[in-house]
Amino acid sequence: MTRRLERKYEHGTHVSEYVQDVPPLGEDRRTIFVPEIDALKVAEASSRTLGMFLTEVLAPLAEKYGDGVWEIGRKALYEVGRRRASAMLKRMKIDDLNDARCLGRLMDLEDSGGGIYGEWVEWGRRRAVKHDYECPQAKSYERCPQICTVMLEAMEQGTFDALGVKVKKPIVTKAMSAGDPYCEVVIELED
Repeated sequence: MTRRLERKYEHGTHVSEYVQDVPPLGEDRRTIFVPEIDALKVAEASSRTLGMFLTEVLAPLAEKYGDGVWEIGRKALYEVGRRRASAMLKRMKIDDLNDARCLGRLMDLEDSGGGIYGEWVEWGRRRAVKHDYECPQAKSYERCPQICTVMLEAMEQGTFDALGVKVKKPIVTKAMSAGDPYCEVVIELED
């Protein structure tokens, strides 16, 4: 079954059709034909591309300018975390800021949207621990695991700070990109 999307804008109209098989370019040269792909496969491909992009940009910068690159990245991602906090809170129905597993719903959204698969191995109210076993970016990030251990850590910290939640650090305690057998995120509420 074909799904058609048509949107009118001030300066033109977007027309696309989502199809099982993209047809050869024929008479209809206006329509944008897009293969109907599972949303998770799109997320994985996008995530893998982002991993390659970040690595190809950040690794040479860090080689040339040193660890200051990671400090700039840390500050930037911390701010991203702060800015996204309220939207994440609403979208994931995080209704108990004193429940570590409830707060872990942030990772549920991030990971599933990025093609990252794992499980919660601890799910208590004061401490929750997630192990991720598959990550499309892990191989790319081997050149610069600081993307995970510094920048993603900072984004999570920024989110928690914006929500007024105090968690113990580090949050990202293991990373496949750093040679660990899985990635580990620990949300442990401070007393």
